[in-house]
Amino acid sequence: AAKGKGSGPSARKGKGQIEKRKLREKRRSTGVVNIPAAESLDEYDDDEAGQKERKKEDSITLQNTMQNESASTDPGSSYLLQDSSRMVSSRYKSTTNAPEDDAPNRYSRTDRTGYSRCSRDANSSGNSVPNTVLEKRIEELERELAKEKQENVRLVKMTQDKEELIGKLKEEIDLLNRDLDDIEDENEQLKQENKTLLKVVGQLTR
Repeated sequence: AAKGKGSGPSARKGKGQIEKRKLREKRRSTGVVNIPAAESLDEYDDDEAGQKERKKEDSITLQNTMQNESASTDPGSSYLLQDSSRMVSSRYKSTTNAPEDDAPNRYSRTDRTGYSRCSRDANSSGNSVPNTVLEKRIEELERELAKEKQENVRLVKMTQDKEELIGKLKEEIDLLNRDLDDIEDENEQLKQENKTLLKVVGQLTR
């Protein structure tokens, strides 16, 4: 009779409750298994944030190093590097606070803005310095050209004066040559007259 009672409806009811408890334990155990996955996601987010921070620090350090080296060799380019350093720092600050989906568009906009600004600064500074030097060089050449022109005018006048003097000297030489010819003719004539007088005197003395 006891055996029949143990196999009755109450026994089946107790067995069903035990099976339900086992199913609940299985469901709870399944929920517990998912907890490490959530923890790993948090660790992944922390690790990714740390990597971004390290990249930011490395980039700022590199920009400062490049700025110091360029300032020691070319003081005129330090302004561009400082502007680039500020641009990189602000870009990394915005990337750490902005959503991940907007990162590609943000980087492209920042890069384009920074590139155009650096290009304008480089063109303005690069054009102003050569233009100033070129203008000064042109002014110097113009002054030298004016001096050369004045010197050429002076030399031309000196040449003309010398040519006029040479012409006058030639005329005087020609006059002297003609006078010399006249003197020679006159001397010859006097010689002939002297001979004639000597002959007359000789005849009178006889």
